[in-house]
Amino acid sequence: MMRYRSFSDVVEDVRNKKPIRMSIAAAHDLAVLEAVKEAAGLGIIEPILIGDEKQIKQMSGLMDFRVEDFKVIHTDTDEQASHTAAKLASEGKVQAIMKGLVNTTPFLKGILNKELSLRTGRIFSHLSAFEIPGTGQLLFMTDGGINIAPDYCQKKQIVLNALEFLDKVGIACPRTAILAANELVMETMPVTCEAGRLVAELKAEYSKPLLIEGPLPLDLAISKESLLHKGIESSLEGRADLLIVPTIEAGNIFGKAITYYAHGTMAGIVLGARVPLVLNSRSDSAKAKLASIALAVAAASNAAIPV
Repeated sequence: MMRYRSFSDVVEDVRNKKPIRMSIAAAHDLAVLEAVKEAAGLGIIEPILIGDEKQIKQMSGLMDFRVEDFKVIHTDTDEQASHTAAKLASEGKVQAIMKGLVNTTPFLKGILNKELSLRTGRIFSHLSAFEIPGTGQLLFMTDGGINIAPDYCQKKQIVLNALEFLDKVGIACPRTAILAANELVMETMPVTCEAGRLVAELKAEYSKPLLIEGPLPLDLAISKESLLHKGIESSLEGRADLLIVPTIEAGNIFGKAITYYAHGTMAGIVLGARVPLVLNSRSDSAKAKLASIALAVAAASNAAIPV
C-alpha cells in the first residue's frame, strides 16, 4: 500500500516510468511552457505543442527550451488547438491532455466532441491534491472545480472517478470521507442523508478494498485527536486520503483556505475522460503545474490507452 507524502514523491515515482505523450492545447503561454519544459527535462512527458507556432517558438527561445526536439502543430484558433489536442488523444497518439492559454469551456468542448472517442459515459470531475506543511501525506479532494450542483447519481460518479484515479496511482484501499457538518444522519440536514446513502451503496458495489465513512465533519476525517476527544470510533482513524465535499463552494473555499492560510500547494486534474486532463489556473505556482502534470502521468502510465 503506497501513500504519497509529497509532490516530490509523485515526480520521483513517474520518473521511474516510461514518459507519456501529452498534447498541450494553446501552448503559446510562458507559464505553461515553463512547466512543460521542466516535465520534459525530467523525462516524464514527451509534449506535442499545439497553438500559434510562431509564439510558441519565440517564448521557448526566451527560456532556452529546445522545442525543436518535440512536435509543434500550428493552429489559428484556441478552438482548433483544443480539437487537435483531443483528436490526438482519441487516436491514441497521446495519453494525456493539458490546457494552455485557452478558456476551460472551449477546451472541454473539444474533449466532449461527439466525433471523438474520449467520452466514457461518466461525468467530468475535478480532483485536487494538496501538499500541506506538517501533514506528511498528500490529501485529495473532489469536486471543488467543475460540477456546480451535482445530483445524487452525479455525485456517485464523482466519487468513483476519484477512487479509480487513486487506484491507478497505486493508493490501495483509499480512506474516503464523505463530508458534512455532522456525523449523524439527520433528515433536517439532507447532505447527511445523501452521505449515508453513498457510503452504503459504495460499500456494497465497489469491487476493490475501500474504507469509506460518512457523513463525517472535517475534523473527524483528518484528526485522530478529534475522534478521541469526541469518543468516536472510525476506521479512517483521522487519516483520510480522499475528501468528498458536498458542494463546489465547500471545495473551493477548502482549497483556497489550504493554499492561503496553511501555505499548502494544490495540484489538480480533471477525470472522467479516457485520458487525464491537466487544467491549471494561470495563478498556480510552477510547483503546482509540475505536480498536476506528474499526477496525470501517474494515472496515464497505468491506463490501457492504445498507442
